[in-house]
Amino acid sequence: MAITEFGKAVRKARIDAGVTLAAMANDMQSTPSFLSAMEMGRKRIPDDWISRIEQYFLARGVSVKLGTLADVANKTVPLEGLSPDQQMLVASFARVNLSQSEILNFQSLLGAIDKK
Repeated sequence: MAITEFGKAVRKARIDAGVTLAAMANDMQSTPSFLSAMEMGRKRIPDDWISRIEQYFLARGVSVKLGTLADVANKTVPLEGLSPDQQMLVASFARVNLSQSEILNFQSLLGAIDKK
């Protein structure tokens, strides 16, 4: 099984922070095998762990955004807290087969919205 994009981001953050997997597990009161399983996609990433990991690295001067990467690794997108219109939009996107150029256009649009 290949490392997920979530796992790549966490490993890079660990390297940037100068922290080993074992040290991170110890600091977070977990086990290296649990963290490794999340990185490799063998274990679902619990929602509360996403912010815990982000905060862990932020406290060490490394900013990393893991929410979307965790959603992809988990193969789920949470709909809680979204309006019915937003839920329908998310569900519609999940069922549409977009071309590479359409994906790039949407990424550009989302990037512009995110900067507001």
